[in-house]
Amino acid sequence: MKNSTYLRISKNNFKVTWCVIFLFTVFCQTLLAQNYRNAKAYIVDFGRNELFVKEALMEYSASIVNADLEGRVSDNLVRLYQKLETINANLLKNDRGINGDLDLRNAFMKLNLETIYLLKNKSLKLNDYKFQSALDYSEIMSNFDYKESAIKKYYTEILNYENKKKEFGLKYKIQIRYFNKKNVFEYDAYQSFIYYRLNVLDEKFTELLKSTNSEAATKCMNYITLIGQESLLRTDTYRNDFADTSLNDANIEFINFMMAQKEKILPLFNNYITTSTNFYSIKQKSEDNKNTISDEEYNTEVRKFNKAKNDFFDALLKVQTEKQNLLLKWQVTNSNFLKHNIEFENLYEKFTKTN
Repeated sequence: MKNSTYLRISKNNFKVTWCVIFLFTVFCQTLLAQNYRNAKAYIVDFGRNELFVKEALMEYSASIVNADLEGRVSDNLVRLYQKLETINANLLKNDRGINGDLDLRNAFMKLNLETIYLLKNKSLKLNDYKFQSALDYSEIMSNFDYKESAIKKYYTEILNYENKKKEFGLKYKIQIRYFNKKNVFEYDAYQSFIYYRLNVLDEKFTELLKSTNSEAATKCMNYITLIGQESLLRTDTYRNDFADTSLNDANIEFINFMMAQKEKILPLFNNYITTSTNFYSIKQKSEDNKNTISDEEYNTEVRKFNKAKNDFFDALLKVQTEKQNLLLKWQVTNSNFLKHNIEFENLYEKFTKTN
């Protein structure tokens, strides 16, 4: 499609996904080596040091919610996992537990190690659309499965840690704050994963619209439809998780828009490729004096080709513009959802419950 101009969608504004946001649920501390007189004193210090690091986590999350520059987000990410490494080193050296009981410390360190691993290898990165879209479909689908299993595994680790806190509290008759259900971060992770999968496939579809391979574009759109239909089923299961359904509604709108390209773009693209192929074949034969097509017939083919070309590119420009607006709308909705539904400050203001 020589001399064609595309309005490309910029998706870089959607920064690191849930693997960044979930850091709110990681609570860090640097306990000093000392012998605690009782479990309550140990727990109070444990909670106090969690709150000490919370400010850094809140600052980092703000850079995500406010869609700061990717470089700044990445710098904060490095500082966070380095802090987690330092905290684990300090815990290992200084935390003697209560009467030698290290169960709570070990559970927390295990969760930290899992978080550090995920941050370092970027296995849960959810904005690598271009890289993923260049892979074949089997690799793309395999990576989708891996990332989804990593989400489940990580939140299972978080619940394991929360259960350890509960068990520690019961053992020493202390009420420790904990949660045992899907929280806002996990919910946001699964919603973001829906958004991610469709963006990867749409990136591939957009690239294929630069080619002359209508069969490949059709195949990609079939995958978008398949993932879209599956995603709609998922939004049904998420509908009642939160009273605020704005993010779920945004995903439904996004899914339907992506699937609608099958009717809005694909037929026009296929017609443009077919008409283009026919036209250039006739043109080549005419230039080689291998046929006797009249000027009137030739001009008819030119008009047919120009119409097919204009119809396709006009529709593409409109869809890509609408898509850009929808992507920005989704990002704003996601940010607002987190701002309005995070209960971090209130829920974890104190490590232990007041009687």
